[in-house]
Amino acid sequence: MKLLAVTILLSFLLFSCSEKDESLSQDDLEVISIDLSKAYDGKLSEFFEPEIDYVWLKDDSEEAQLSAGLHKILFYKDKIMTMDIFGCKCIKIFDSKGNFLNQIRAFGDGPEKYKEFDNFIIDKNEVLFLGVYPPKLMWFNMEGDFLREMKVEMGINAGVYLESNNRYHFSMSPYRTEKYIVTSVNADFKDSTGYFPTVEGRYYGNFSGRNNYILSGYDTYFTYGFQDTIFQLSEEAYIPKLVFEYGSYGQDIEEYKMKMENLDPMERMDFINKKSKLYFVPRATVLSDKYFSNSFRSEETSYNVFYDRENRKTFVLNWGIENDIDEGYNPYFFNYNFDGANQVGSKIPGVDLYEVLQKKKEELGEEAFESYINGKGKKFAEVATAAKDSENPVLIIYTLKK
Repeated sequence: MKLLAVTILLSFLLFSCSEKDESLSQDDLEVISIDLSKAYDGKLSEFFEPEIDYVWLKDDSEEAQLSAGLHKILFYKDKIMTMDIFGCKCIKIFDSKGNFLNQIRAFGDGPEKYKEFDNFIIDKNEVLFLGVYPPKLMWFNMEGDFLREMKVEMGINAGVYLESNNRYHFSMSPYRTEKYIVTSVNADFKDSTGYFPTVEGRYYGNFSGRNNYILSGYDTYFTYGFQDTIFQLSEEAYIPKLVFEYGSYGQDIEEYKMKMENLDPMERMDFINKKSKLYFVPRATVLSDKYFSNSFRSEETSYNVFYDRENRKTFVLNWGIENDIDEGYNPYFFNYNFDGANQVGSKIPGVDLYEVLQKKKEELGEEAFESYINGKGKKFAEVATAAKDSENPVLIIYTLKK
């Protein structure tokens, strides 16, 4: 099976326009075999460091809307950056303790404005807006000042800037581009290279694509939904690095495509939520030197999958992970990859986190609870109490073991 996977992936890679010759052996390819019959009730301490951090995002402005969907949260240097594409249509910037600093917002019509955007990346300490409508690239400084813009032919949903060779890599919707899903350009936007030709009839799903690039320390990976392969970006080549193997638990993608084309909306949702089997879509995907992590769904059940890259072993966890570190909030899954390397987590409104603390008090009783909040539950209790009347989120941050 591994030999077949390598052969298929190498054939696929040859369609790239990269001229760089790369060789790949079976040992280079990491196969993530997901066997649902081995799913078990997991604990945080299996994969994470023995300390959980909490940051309450404090913004009292009327348009804060932080309790709504934050579509991306990024830790950059000593700042926390949150993206809301529907509410304020902006990026808010906080310090590392959660104090509001400023926002980046240029909503409106005409030059130096956008009607919509769907993503952002850091480009040489500047903030580059992607997925902008009308289609263009827009740069801002960290203080929120507009710097420059460049019109593009179509929306770009994800990207990365490589300082090593001074090039951008951008991915676009496979349904909207005629030639390549990925385009690489130099810093002057004059020299371009295309990767991953679009294939007529291939199904890519209906996802934003903002999670196509996965940052992992000094490494960069690329993937997209329903393709079951993660590529490592090495200078100007995309090298197959990880591949998923589902066995009998995998979803037939042609069947999925047919269902999406032929069923009415209610029937489609029923199929997706109750009948579809395993397939890969990047959701807060983490790729550290040691672990891969992502959530999956099969029929009516969800799972958290961890892959130990050093020992090449897959762990399939049932939905919901026991918090045996500080015994506070038990996460069902992880919504965010915060730093592109080792920190993942979730957000929960302060009022809801305080309810979790109160339930802990009822469970333990007064004496044991006092011992708990002065011991292993101290951080959890302090932040939950401080944010008890707030609808703004508390970020719960887990750090992967190294």
